Amino acid sequence: MTPPLITYSLKDEGREEVVIKIGNVLLSWLGHDGFKFVTPSGIFAIDPYRVVKASDDVADVLFITHEHFDHCSPEDIAKVIGPDTIIVAPEIAAECLAPFDNEKVFVKPFVEGEVGPVKFYTVPAYNVNKFKAPGVVFHPKEDGRVGYVLEIGGITFYHAGDTDLIPEMETVRADVAMLPVSGVYVMTAEEAAEAVKLIQGVKVAIPMHWGTIVGSIDDAIRFKELVEPLGIDVIIPEKEPW
Repeated sequence: MTPPLITYSLKDEGREEVVIKIGNVLLSWLGHDGFKFVTPSGIFAIDPYRVVKASDDVADVLFITHEHFDHCSPEDIAKVIGPDTIIVAPEIAAECLAPFDNEKVFVKPFVEGEVGPVKFYTVPAYNVNKFKAPGVVFHPKEDGRVGYVLEIGGITFYHAGDTDLIPEMETVRADVAMLPVSGVYVMTAEEAAEAVKLIQGVKVAIPMHWGTIVGSIDDAIRFKELVEPLGIDVIIPEKEPW
């Protein structure tokens, strides 16, 4: 019998943070679109923003989805990296990352790579119906922003970045889908639920991009209500420190 993908998701007695373990990966939601992955082979992070630092942990690899201040925040990046951290990011984030002398790997959509123990491939992240002006979307496709499919500890995680429901999601296969649900700049909860149907192999879905700048827990709850009837586990995370 195959063991469950989520071995536990609970509050440890005497601890404030929620512990989420998926396979052998301890996963922490840092708030907004930020996540920390702790594994036997290393520590990895993506899009830290407004991070509360509570440990001396240093990311071995940091993934950035795009250049916007709530995804590529130099102040927060400095909290989670060290001199040996490798940073993976799309080319549009190069200016944001210029203050850091770390080794950098710049990527475009549809790129496969391997950094340390992490295999990854990039997925486009863009808007189709979220406009900041007539005919002008917040995240144009041609800018080259990305989401990532990360293979960590034998589990595949799809972090969609800032995106709408897009046809390229049909090419994605992942055990865990981390999807924005706030609307305004990204998918609504309803659109994110449709995305889950496009992505192949999803066993666990985690709503993100809520509770900080835009969106609320109501969006996360709505997403859960729509996705759980599909037979997919949904974790609404609580913000944790680094």
